Amino acid sequence: VAEFYRGPAQHTNGYYQCQSLILLNLLVGNCGWKGGWSAGGGHFHEFGGKAANPYNFADLHPGKLTAFGPPVTRERMRYEDTSLFDGEHYDAQRPWYPFTSNVYQEVIPAAGAEYPYNIGCLFLHKGTPVMSCPAGHKQIEILRDPKKVPLFIASDITVAETSMFADYIIPDLSIWERWGTPHITPAMLTTVSKIRQPVAAPTTEIVEVDGDPLPICMETFLIAVAKRLGLSGFGKDAFGPGQHFDRPEEFYLKAVANIASGDKVDEDGQPIHAAPEADDDEIELFVRTRRHLPPAVFDEAKWRRAVGGDESLWRRVVTVLNRGGHFEDWVHRYDGEKQAHPYTGNFNFYVEPVATQRDSMTGESYDGLPKLEPVRDARGNVLDDGPEYPFLLSTYKDILGGQSRTSPADGWLTEIFGDEHGNRVLMNRRDADRLGVKHGDRVKITSPTLPDGRFQITDGQERELTGLVHVMEGMRPGTVSICWSFGHWAYGSDDLEIDGQPVRGEPSRARGINPNPLLREDTSIGNVCLTDPIGGSASYYDTRVNIQRI
Repeated sequence: VAEFYRGPAQHTNGYYQCQSLILLNLLVGNCGWKGGWSAGGGHFHEFGGKAANPYNFADLHPGKLTAFGPPVTRERMRYEDTSLFDGEHYDAQRPWYPFTSNVYQEVIPAAGAEYPYNIGCLFLHKGTPVMSCPAGHKQIEILRDPKKVPLFIASDITVAETSMFADYIIPDLSIWERWGTPHITPAMLTTVSKIRQPVAAPTTEIVEVDGDPLPICMETFLIAVAKRLGLSGFGKDAFGPGQHFDRPEEFYLKAVANIASGDKVDEDGQPIHAAPEADDDEIELFVRTRRHLPPAVFDEAKWRRAVGGDESLWRRVVTVLNRGGHFEDWVHRYDGEKQAHPYTGNFNFYVEPVATQRDSMTGESYDGLPKLEPVRDARGNVLDDGPEYPFLLSTYKDILGGQSRTSPADGWLTEIFGDEHGNRVLMNRRDADRLGVKHGDRVKITSPTLPDGRFQITDGQERELTGLVHVMEGMRPGTVSICWSFGHWAYGSDDLEIDGQPVRGEPSRARGINPNPLLREDTSIGNVCLTDPIGGSASYYDTRVNIQRI
């Protein structure tokens, strides 16, 4: 099997690279077989629509508003289908992405360019694109311009690298305090649904909303706004008699009820893959293990009401919550020598929808087959940064550092990581010898995006990208690699004043280096990183850098 994930994908030619790897699996015929290519076992459908689901979320808000027109990121829509296309010229101001969604890196740059329109409000939740996107620091100037972003509301657990520019920050809950139904990766061959649920008392303030105590969080805020606007599906009896939608768990517990019921039913209409009903001992365990949570978080009567008061359904929900999810038995991953949940769609060597689509910037047709392509910008220009930047930079996530959010625990992680300076620049020994660099030396890193190795955060505050070298044999000569989730310049690393009160920062959160500002900006359109025009992936692996010993 040819296995892959973000490594081949996060390039300007990532789509073609991943398509070629899928074709390798097709050529040897391993798809659907034990040990072969798999789309995974999938998940139980939390938002309904399946036969066994007690709640179909699509029906819970009959008067809900619906989106219209193209997203500001111009995804899932063809340039040719808009009034901006004159029927002949492919000269869009910025790229359109008809085959993908979640072009995260383009949200704020598109707002800055006011293309295809200007925005009235930016709402940010569980993200910090200024730090996490390649060349994300280029978005700072846009966020500071009230003409480009008239209103910026962020929901965050701290004042972070992006939310620091918000007009309003709504305090949010950490992962130990909140609800969620994150999906699993295709590596799981059985049907699995995970449940994130509150296990700790909220650190945010508890407020009363219509006489009901609630922790301040993103969901509490949005429900309150919806009720103030008089939107359907919110408030008392929103989901029917006795079915309120005033609290976050009144949404999430219905999702858990769907998960607990499974998806399919038998000939008598009974769920086939439902979780077992919790007995009285398990109900008692469920209540006892949540007794440390305040009534604003755990109220058994309100939780029961959220699933409609059905005793059988409630006991299935308790079983799923006690186990942290609903898990198909692992013995069902295979059916003999084949996968029990094989991909049932068509495999296409030649992808006709891609082949018949043109690039909105250049007018060139995409290819239905994989092909070898150099690194290009959005206007099709081949990028070759030459001998001035001799090293190819790669980034990765260390096993001890997930995304940008593990620094609050870095007192523990630093001890394991074993380096008070944070992450290091990994370099092959031969390259280090040639540069006269020794293990532990400090180096300055520059790139076409940061030719002086510095970027400005706010007036009078800038950051220089330097780090310590880790000399090793395990790197390919001519490449260097830097893990990220280090090098914060906000997120509690700096001193702040909130409501006139000083809040001291923790300098250890600023330790190390964040490589993302080095990554290649697409200067042909500006303020955004290089992006795959078909798959929409941000380019994390197409940047060349120079290393100088300090």
